[in-house]
Formats: sequence, C-alpha cells, structure tokens
Amino acid sequence: MKRRIRRVAILSSGVALVLFLIPLGFLVMTLAFADARASLETSALQAALSVDPHFSSIDQPEIPGAPNGTDLGLYDATGTLVAGTGPAQADAAVDAALARQTAPDLVGGSVVVVVPTTSAETVTGAVRAAMPLSTVWQGIALTWLALLAAAALALLIGVVAARSLSRRVVIPMQELTRASAALGDGDFDVRIEPSGLDEIDIAGAALEITAKRLDDSMSRERELTSHASHQLRTPLTGLRALLENALTDPNADVRAALKSGIERADALEATIDEIIGLGRSKTVRTPLDVTGQLDEAERRWRGTFSASGRPIRVIIDTERHHAIVMESALRQILDVLLDNAARHGMGEVVLRVRDAHDAMAIDVEDAGRSIPPGKDLFQSGFSTDGGTGLGLALARQLAEDQGGQLLFAARVPRTRFTILLESTGA
Repeated sequence: MKRRIRRVAILSSGVALVLFLIPLGFLVMTLAFADARASLETSALQAALSVDPHFSSIDQPEIPGAPNGTDLGLYDATGTLVAGTGPAQADAAVDAALARQTAPDLVGGSVVVVVPTTSAETVTGAVRAAMPLSTVWQGIALTWLALLAAAALALLIGVVAARSLSRRVVIPMQELTRASAALGDGDFDVRIEPSGLDEIDIAGAALEITAKRLDDSMSRERELTSHASHQLRTPLTGLRALLENALTDPNADVRAALKSGIERADALEATIDEIIGLGRSKTVRTPLDVTGQLDEAERRWRGTFSASGRPIRVIIDTERHHAIVMESALRQILDVLLDNAARHGMGEVVLRVRDAHDAMAIDVEDAGRSIPPGKDLFQSGFSTDGGTGLGLALARQLAEDQGGQLLFAARVPRTRFTILLESTGA
C-alpha cells in the first residue's frame, strides 16, 4: 500500500507540474520577447527625440549609447547609416519604416524596432534598435531552468510528503488489520489508538464496539453453558429416577413410565430451548399477565412440594396484573427460586405479587434455614451445601436482562427473595 500511495502522489504531482509548466513556459517566452521589444522601443524613442529631424550626413549627429548587446543606429532618408551601430545599409525593417509601412520585428536573426524621425509630416530618417535573438533566448532558457529547478524542488517535496502520508495512512491501517486479525482469533480486548485520520478512527471505533459486543455475547454464551447445566440437572435427575424405578421394580408399569419419561423429555427440550433463547435475546419484552404465571408455577411445583409435605400457595396483593417481561425469563427465574426453596427451604412456600411504588414485586418466601450473614448469595459459585451455586446467579442475570432486579429481601423470620419488574399499570 505504501508504494501505491507514493506512486499515486508522485504521479499526481508530476502531472500537475507538467500541466503548469507548459503554459507557464510559453508565457515566459511571450513575455521575454515583449520585454525585449519594449526595451528596444524605449531606446529607439529616446534616440529619435535626441536627434534634430533636419540632420544631415555632412554634419554627423550624435545619438545616445546603446545598452550592452544592443545595436542602435540612425539612418537617413536614403537608408544609409549615419550614426550608431547597425548594418551600413537599411534592412527590411528600416525600409518599411522609411516608406511609412509596418516594419517587421524579426530580421536577420535579431529582434528589431524602428522609430522614424519626421519633420512636417515628412520622414527624414529612422532610428533602428536591434537585439540578437540568441540574447533573448538565453534569458528565456535561464528562466526555464529556474522553473525546472523549482518544479524539481516541488516534486521532491511531493515525494517527501508522499512518504510521510503513506506512513501516516499505512501504519494505522496495519494496526487496524492486526486488531481485526486478533479479533478473528478470539481476542476481544482490542484497542486502537487514534490516528488523526477520521475515516480510520471511525473504523477503529466501530471495530472496538464490535469487539465489545462479541465479548459480551461470548460471555453470555459461556454463562449460559454453565447455568444450563444447573437448570437441567433437576429434570434430568427426575427422568433418570423414573426410568431406574421402572427397571428395578418388577411391578412397575413400564409403558406408563415410558410415557411419563417422554413427557419429561419434552419438558426438558422446552427448557433447553428457553434457556438458549434467553441467552441470545435481551430486548424482546412484552406485557405479561404475572398472576397467570404464578398460578402456572404453583401447578408445576405442587407435586414436588407435596411429596415433602410442604404446601405452596399464591397470594395476589395488587390490582395490577401485568409487567414488562418475557414469559420464558420469568418462568426460569421462578423455577430457580422454587428449586432453591425445595432444596434448602422449609415449611410453606408463598408466591406473592404486590405493588412496589411504580414497579411490580413478586415475592418467593418460605420458612428458610440459617444463611451465613455477609455472603453474596448471587455470586456465581457460592453455595452453602456444596452445590454449584449457579442458579441464583442465573436468575439475577435474567432479571437484569429484563430491566428488573432480583433481591434477597429478608433473612428472618422468613427467607424472602423479591423480583422487581416494570409495571404496565394494568
């Protein structure tokens, strides 16, 4: 890329210089000839004004001296040189002037200007000023050389600027390429220093944002993998126990056991789909009838708590029944809390929905058991009985993904977890 940038910059500079030098060179030539004619005309006029129009070759007149490299001569009416320097006999330019005609300005390799001397509208002679063409071309050539030297300097500056520009552009592009490759290799902690080039800096900022989003997505996927094992452990354990009981009990109804196993496998598949869907979506939230979800949770868990001799009931303490939350997210949060109550709690389990200022609160409480003070129950990996410690961490993450909160609201006299959700007011 460096070479391409340099070639383009140098080629552009070269083309611009050529397009500039050609007309400028022509202008220099035109101005040089015009300046030569003006200088000759000034000398001829000064000489003509200094001469008496009635001069004669017998009484030789005097004319001013000519500048170096210039002929200045006075010719009489017959075309004979009577004073100064120049051809002894009139040339075409002097003859034309004596005949009151337009005199040519290039004669015999010289630039010539002729000014006639007159008396009573009669041409009495002429003053001829001439300069060799070589002198004019010498000046033009020197000017052209100066222009070429300036062009070469400009081209050199262009080359240096192109090298500097190529480094300024290529180095940030190389850094951008390196960061993109690192991102492709799984390094999401990419940082790109500002280069001062808006387009590259915008691309770099977009790459950093992409890296952060991918990092967040991968983190969620990793958390999903660990949390999914916790959420699936209980239904898998139940399914395994059902099948083992059918195999070991000679009086068991195998057909009924298989039918129940299929139903539990379907429920397990639905749970897997829900967890995967929640891991990939954080924004699809709609108004949901929370009271209906609590009733459904009570029906799902009634058998589990009844097997332990523990009642479960739902209490509605609000006239507002809808909150902004995904159904699958709320179901998973409730299942985590109820599973936690089934494993670690005691006594009656109560699901209560109530108002909490502008939010809706859902309490899950039971008689509980001793929980060490100062412990963060939502810290991933924390457990009081050697468990995985992932369930409550998952539940809190799901609540926050839904724009809500999950709090450990009370330790005594009853253990209470509270879900806070945005209420719709209906």
